[in-house]
Amino acid sequence: MHTALERRFSLSLDISEIFKPLLVDQIIFNFINKGIVSEEDVEKNSNYCYLKPMSLRKVTQAFDEYLQKTVMHRQLHRKVSYRHLIRLECYKLVKDLLAEQEYQPFKLWW
Repeated sequence: MHTALERRFSLSLDISEIFKPLLVDQIIFNFINKGIVSEEDVEKNSNYCYLKPMSLRKVTQAFDEYLQKTVMHRQLHRKVSYRHLIRLECYKLVKDLLAEQEYQPFKLWW
């Protein structure tokens, strides 16, 4: 999906696309609904919009906590964190690149 540009890691960007609907969209809505991020946390200018340093720290901490949440894995028959789900997806890509097993993309099952 992403092309290799200077100083860009296109494979990691492609992997992130798989999990954006699962993680990022949910996190953004949770942050807004729970008041973790508000309009005062954003520094605005005509050409940009950035989180203030203190707000960025709050968002980073909340994101890390979200990645620690667990779900029951269908094939492993045990609970795994979202962070571990991403790692498992990377392992599947490695197996495909080494021609050990054909890549089957991640699909939500819950």
